[in-house]
Amino acid sequence: MSDYYHQPKDHELGPLFAAAAGRAAAAACTAKAEQVTAFDAGRARAAVLELLADGQARSGEAIVDHCQRLGLVPHDARAFGSVFQTLKRAGQIEEAGFVARAKGHGTAGGRLWRATK
Repeated sequence: MSDYYHQPKDHELGPLFAAAAGRAAAAACTAKAEQVTAFDAGRARAAVLELLADGQARSGEAIVDHCQRLGLVPHDARAFGSVFQTLKRAGQIEEAGFVARAKGHGTAGGRLWRATK
């Protein structure tokens, strides 16, 4: 196809399309983690809820570290994205603010999460 016809980029299609694409990518990452490693998203969700049951807010990084200490180690830590989003959409956890990242290189702040119930 020639360059005559403009092919829009994801960011040109609007935030709803970008959000749907992000959810699909996160779900695909988690599905791959379950196929190629012993990662179990259901067990990860349960571990997150158990950790947050004391009412304290914790960073996403601290939660992921906790899950990995329990043996929930995906091929890519981004597989936890859909774990957090599933719990958030179900109303079981909520964002409680932002915190400086402990990991990452040139990245923005991380989220704090807390249980809602």
